[in-house]
Amino acid sequence: MLIGLTFLLWLCMAGAGDIVYRKCFNWLVISGFISLIIFMIVNPDLNFLELSKQKMLIGGVGTFIVFLIFYIFGMMGAGDVKFGAVLGLWVGWELLLPIWALSCVFAVLHGMLVRSDLKYFFAPAMRWWDGSQEKGKRFIPYVTYLSMATVIVLMLNK
Repeated sequence: MLIGLTFLLWLCMAGAGDIVYRKCFNWLVISGFISLIIFMIVNPDLNFLELSKQKMLIGGVGTFIVFLIFYIFGMMGAGDVKFGAVLGLWVGWELLLPIWALSCVFAVLHGMLVRSDLKYFFAPAMRWWDGSQEKGKRFIPYVTYLSMATVIVLMLNK
């Protein structure tokens, strides 16, 4: 129970930080990694998702490699790569696939909304320059969408 609540709190903090500041802080990524290590040391048999350590390792390393490729091509930030790797360690590679798919849907919808004039329809009084644009680049809060997708996939999985 404590493991799941810690994981949910970590996801909420990461998602909120990314939506507000448009960055995933290193202390947050490190705290997620350290809390996972502590839970595994304290009670190695207790795994709230019932994953083997091999699946967790494949999820973390695989996510890091795939996201690093996106980072190299400038399509993703370094915080997204680090958060994705730790998320992969938490959920393993099998749950990570639907999480990636759903978070990509959220990111595409975000991109379509920001690039269209529909944003003025949904919130006409809102000032739409929110710090998400820097030197002509637009940033999608992908950690937020990864967090949202993780919660949804875990709720549907149980």
